[in-house]
Amino acid sequence: MILLGTFKKELTLSQIIAMAAGGMIAAWMVEIRYWFEITGPGSLLCLLVCGIILFPLCLIYTEMTAMLPYAGGENIWTTNAFNWDLGWAVGWFMFLLYLSAMPNVTIGVSTMVSYLYPLSFVQLKIFACLIITLWYLLVNLEIKHLAKIQNLMFWSTLIVSVLTSIVFITSDQWRWGNLSPWFPKGMAGFSAGLGLLMFKFIGFDLIPQLVEESNFSKTKIILGFLGSMLCTFLVYGLAILGVAGIVSNEWIAKADIVDPRVADMLGMHWLGLVIVVMGAITCITTLSGFWLAASRTIFGAAVQRQIPGRLAAINRYGQPWVANIVVYICSLYFCIMAPEAWINYIFTITVGAAGIIYLSVCLSFLKLRRTHPEWDRPYSCPAGTFMGIESILFCVYCLYQCVIVMDAATWLALGIYFAIGLLLYLYAKHMQKKDPRNWAPFIPSPDNPVGENTTS
Repeated sequence: MILLGTFKKELTLSQIIAMAAGGMIAAWMVEIRYWFEITGPGSLLCLLVCGIILFPLCLIYTEMTAMLPYAGGENIWTTNAFNWDLGWAVGWFMFLLYLSAMPNVTIGVSTMVSYLYPLSFVQLKIFACLIITLWYLLVNLEIKHLAKIQNLMFWSTLIVSVLTSIVFITSDQWRWGNLSPWFPKGMAGFSAGLGLLMFKFIGFDLIPQLVEESNFSKTKIILGFLGSMLCTFLVYGLAILGVAGIVSNEWIAKADIVDPRVADMLGMHWLGLVIVVMGAITCITTLSGFWLAASRTIFGAAVQRQIPGRLAAINRYGQPWVANIVVYICSLYFCIMAPEAWINYIFTITVGAAGIIYLSVCLSFLKLRRTHPEWDRPYSCPAGTFMGIESILFCVYCLYQCVIVMDAATWLALGIYFAIGLLLYLYAKHMQKKDPRNWAPFIPSPDNPVGENTTS
């Protein structure tokens, strides 16, 4: 019989925002070329519309997080609203969401390094694997230390990125007319950009995974969601505006790394070096946020007996060390197997997984309001039914956009992942019958909270 501990409550609101926004703000100077390839300068409008449309979802997340503040978040909410089986499926998609981001950020860091010293794609992968190994060592220490590092890195990079964009916008070479045409591919480009740029706001969902470790009132959770989204739009919006006013859409779409090259064009190589360093640090903050979310997702699934309970084991520093091993191994796999067209590949998989997860959250939100109105809600989403329906429609739209752009390689990767998930699900169901003492389903809720003496 395994005794499960609880996480240490050491995270401040500022640190939560830094981790969530750090999860959203990644290698934009590498990815921006892809945005311009499909949408052009209109990416700015796409981001704004995405933020507006996702606002109701943030309010829904706030209510659910404050009501059920447990690591595992969406998995636990879905299990409470529907059943253990559907919760298991959502947890598997959550794991995919967070793991698929690993090559995005680590190869992004490697690409920035190549600005200083050219690297082959194989060398990029090796460097990315070294970064993951280093971070594996750090995430097994007390989270308060990691949070302090994250806080310092995120807020400093945010300041540098905003100031860089202001330098671009105020330069002699910046012209408003260079932004035209806003949508070189018309409404088709806008529609595709709207669906895929939702990817850039994936990260606010890290908050439910970390809320169990927060030391502030649940009534302040909404500040974490809104603050992280505002920071994200500020960085990306100014970055798009800054570079699009200087260089053409075609130039951006072909560039290996955008912002430092633009700085070089302005005769500010020193700024390019600063951007690369700070951009690499930004990617590391993203890696940190998604790693923590992935390990907490595993922890939450283990608490519910969806996977072996030993995966919920916590070390003396308050970290889920077994879950961290799983994240480490899987992260290395995703980095090694990421194709050369990794941006397209990761965008599609990540947005698709997020769309399914967000859809389940909206449905769970509406269901729990009806079945458990008595549960305490420190924050209550206004106009809940409308917000839920609007968010559901947007999730369906994003899923549609992902499906129509998925290629054979993406379908194959997802097929393999689903097959592995099916085997793990069948194993869990088998163990529930074979060993009911250690595999009996446990559903954390206000009526059945996770505590020090929770057993598996």
